[in-house]
Amino acid sequence: MKESILPPLDKKTILKPVSQGTSINKWEYLLLGAAVASLLLSCVIISSKKYYWNDELFSYYMTSEPSLGRMLAAFHDKLNNTPLLYFLLGWGWDKLFGSAELSLRLFSSLGMAAALLLTWATLRRTYALWATATGTLLVFCTSKVILNQNADARMYGLFLALSALAILFYDTYYRNQKLSNKQLLLNFCVHAAIIHTHLFGGFYSAAILLAFIITDRLLNIYRPKLYLSILLSWITFVFYLPSFLIQADAGKPRTWLPKPNYLDLLSIYNIKNARFIDKYFLIGFVMIIAFFLLLQITKSKATFIRNLKINYSELPILVIGSILILVPFAIWVISLTIKPIFYDRYMIPSSLGWVIFIAFIFSKIPPVQAGISKERTFSIISIISLIFICLLIIHPLSKAYSFRKQNRPGAADMTSEIGRKYASLPKVVTSAGGFLEHNFYAPDRLNYFFILDWEAAIDPNSGNFPPQGYKHMEAWKRNFPQFFQHNVVSSEDFLSKHDRFLVLDYPDYLKKCPVDRPDNRLIFLQEKEDIDCPQWVELRLLKNKNYKVTFLSNKNWYSILLVEKLKSPNQ
Repeated sequence: MKESILPPLDKKTILKPVSQGTSINKWEYLLLGAAVASLLLSCVIISSKKYYWNDELFSYYMTSEPSLGRMLAAFHDKLNNTPLLYFLLGWGWDKLFGSAELSLRLFSSLGMAAALLLTWATLRRTYALWATATGTLLVFCTSKVILNQNADARMYGLFLALSALAILFYDTYYRNQKLSNKQLLLNFCVHAAIIHTHLFGGFYSAAILLAFIITDRLLNIYRPKLYLSILLSWITFVFYLPSFLIQADAGKPRTWLPKPNYLDLLSIYNIKNARFIDKYFLIGFVMIIAFFLLLQITKSKATFIRNLKINYSELPILVIGSILILVPFAIWVISLTIKPIFYDRYMIPSSLGWVIFIAFIFSKIPPVQAGISKERTFSIISIISLIFICLLIIHPLSKAYSFRKQNRPGAADMTSEIGRKYASLPKVVTSAGGFLEHNFYAPDRLNYFFILDWEAAIDPNSGNFPPQGYKHMEAWKRNFPQFFQHNVVSSEDFLSKHDRFLVLDYPDYLKKCPVDRPDNRLIFLQEKEDIDCPQWVELRLLKNKNYKVTFLSNKNWYSILLVEKLKSPNQ
């Protein structure tokens, strides 16, 4: 009779603490310290080469506002389609540590580091050191999504840390037979925090609830109070609902995200353009696993089969890991059938599912099961594992050193000759994001303008983003007039005051982006000009015989256009 991989069910087995590999020695602290230091130093290095970009400036203006009341008023407008918790905590962080790029980005990086530590602590209850280290570091130190957000002043560090904390609680509640009211309250609070950090928090809170229900069903237990603690946390979304409805209007008549295709799904699952695990490290991991398994099979096939058994102590963590990995597929289906919402960083908690999956696979290697750290001599397996772990730890630093230093917005938009010749002319930036960056950094920021023109924004060739950009700029002007009152103006107002000016447009300023066009490129790889093709130049200048538009250059990326109003014959 063929032996089952799973042992007979024993409810007590799953509810008692698992002692495998839980002792922590100085070498493990060294690994943890090195991994955290790598993430934080990576943030510091990249921040020294990178200026705030559009999304980060949304965080900056909100968190740097001196008045909490005015910040809450701005939050209630059409700016961030994001719940309040990050901005509330960021506002407090700003008052303690300042508004500099490094300060706000370190807030994110510390969240990533906290998520790493929480995930490590969760896995070490079930898996030995090297399985835990490989799973955690392979994702946290190579994921494009995590490394990008590690040095971005946005809410994703907090989102990932809270998700990791919820999974730690999830695992804890399978190691205690009785749950106290305090534990239920903590569960309620962490799920409420997830929901109020990102709109996708609801998906991941629901994923954890589903994992509880499925695992409890497999173990023949029923804990309605536990499920209720999560369900009640969702009710707190009611407090955010009025702001959400106002913020959501910025995405009408169209959202900036196009519909995903199957390539986007393959990218999330690390098959096409890997998002959660670097493809080269993933190949290296597969080769190491294949090598280890080949060694084991040649020694003892029976031992190899026996090592594949799944212990019931692994069941809860494997269920939650599997569900987290499947969440992007559910969101992909929603994006195809209801509304496009599929974007890699929104699904950053799914990276924790990949951590669990990798640790589980690595744990099935016999030397890892026993704990490599317990061996008295370094075998070839332990040496290979140690080298691989070290490469993972230094990868964030390697990516940071190779990060290309950015030019300061407004400092190198055009050739020096054009810049000197037309220095006194007003400059129109056609993209909302580009204007936001120039308005913040350019030395002559009052000389840069954004034009509010609804007809141009909703033009069918303008792409997905311009209507949202228009509404954002209106909201910036309403809530922060000290920064935007002068240079966010209507088309009529600007053209009535300026007969000669420059326009900074995308490199292909005549490009059209039909909203309903099919596009086989990955959403994650699309450039801004693929979703943002401002039509103001075409509608108000090129089609107007009263204006002469001269192309000057696009050597420094931006197309620089000189616009001159022609004098009428009667003048």
